Amino acid sequence: MRPLVVVEGSPGAFADAVREVEASGGRLVKGWWRDPSVVCAGPVASAEDASEALLAVVAGAGIVVEARADREVVDRLLDDLRRFGKVDYRTSVPDAGPELSPEERELLGLLSDGLTLGNAAERLHLSRRTADRRLASARKTLGVSSTAEAILAATRAGSGSSRPAR
Repeated sequence: MRPLVVVEGSPGAFADAVREVEASGGRLVKGWWRDPSVVCAGPVASAEDASEALLAVVAGAGIVVEARADREVVDRLLDDLRRFGKVDYRTSVPDAGPELSPEERELLGLLSDGLTLGNAAERLHLSRRTADRRLASARKTLGVSSTAEAILAATRAGSGSSRPAR
């Protein structure tokens, strides 16, 4: 089955999609060839680019699109591609970012819920000193200088919500 991949918002995700197609044995070409034996890859920055990509699909080619066009153009392209099969639509690649330990995430989660460090330490059955060290480690990992910044960074990354229930 020919791939129909549209990637929006992340050059890294586009590169990953291209690598996946290459790894699966697809014959990848740059540009919008009208050849059923290839998978075309490239940017769509305008309605004209979208038309060319769609014509390649009509001719039987697979595609990997880096969507850079206006929202209306991308939405129209997605609608048209869905007439030819299932579209793998990717909006971004997760930013790996700094990796907090589960214990650091749990502590920051409790702090984001409004607990004081002392109360969070008590809830986690830790000494206050251990909680202080864990918090300092989380701040260092996140590259921030305050607890508020650490809570905000962890919350933005979704790290504050993955703590186990107690």
